[in-house]
Amino acid sequence: YVQKVSPRACPRVVGRLLDLDADESFIKSLILMVPTGPLPPVPMEGAPEPNICRVDELVDEVEKRNRLRMLQSWLEQKVAEGNVEPATHNALGKIYVTLNKDPVEFLTNNQFYDPRVLGKYCEKLEPYYAFLAYKRAGGECDEELLAVTNDNGLYKDQARYLVERKDMALWASVLDDENPHRHDVIEQVTGTALAETKNPDEVSVTVKAFMEADLPAQLIGLLEKLVLHGGEFADNRNLQNLLILTAIRCTHAEGAKPERAMDYITRLDNYDGLEIAKIALKPEYNLCEEAFTIYKKFDHQ
Repeated sequence: YVQKVSPRACPRVVGRLLDLDADESFIKSLILMVPTGPLPPVPMEGAPEPNICRVDELVDEVEKRNRLRMLQSWLEQKVAEGNVEPATHNALGKIYVTLNKDPVEFLTNNQFYDPRVLGKYCEKLEPYYAFLAYKRAGGECDEELLAVTNDNGLYKDQARYLVERKDMALWASVLDDENPHRHDVIEQVTGTALAETKNPDEVSVTVKAFMEADLPAQLIGLLEKLVLHGGEFADNRNLQNLLILTAIRCTHAEGAKPERAMDYITRLDNYDGLEIAKIALKPEYNLCEEAFTIYKKFDHQ
């Protein structure tokens, strides 16, 4: 019946056969002999639906009965034949994650599965795999990515993602003072994610995000990591300027360390001394000693 009359009925027939505990090898042979495929993306108006076994419907019927693994070789054959239908790759991904068969490679490099579907499936099995799926979405699953990394303490992975994404709106949501996870994420951005990057654009966007979030103390910690620890951007003039200026502006803030500005002025060499000295002498800062040290350092009488 499903081979010659109604291949479209194959998913329901397979489901019923599984309910009746039919022989698995018989069911597999039946599926192999039935024409399968997705519906056309834009069916012609008035055209009858193709009389084929829908992959997504077949997967659904088998998965509902916790027998998805029986389709592994069939799904792999479909992929080898060039099938790019998301339902096929979603199902294969679920099998690989369950069997722990190179799931990281699949989730990272496969371009055809639906990240939202596989991400949701992975959340309870292995949150890191869910993160990889949501990351593969390229920004379309940012809300889910933040949720799974926050809920499972994957702050280092979230921090790396934020730095790589370079999205100001996403940064703003994470650095919002109402975000209970903000401190943990900032700690990983400063300690790990930004220290690993060699991309100046990633550094620039991250620094800008901290500035726009009005987090001077955290910005100083970030800049110290970049400038004072001998990394890729230690000699960057803009970053050195920003570190000293931020320290100057925080001199009179509550809990500030007033000696910081002098320490940076003394230790660093590649900054715009005369401009910074003018700012240090402004009435709201009145840092005469710091300005004097700059003039002396740059040989300006």
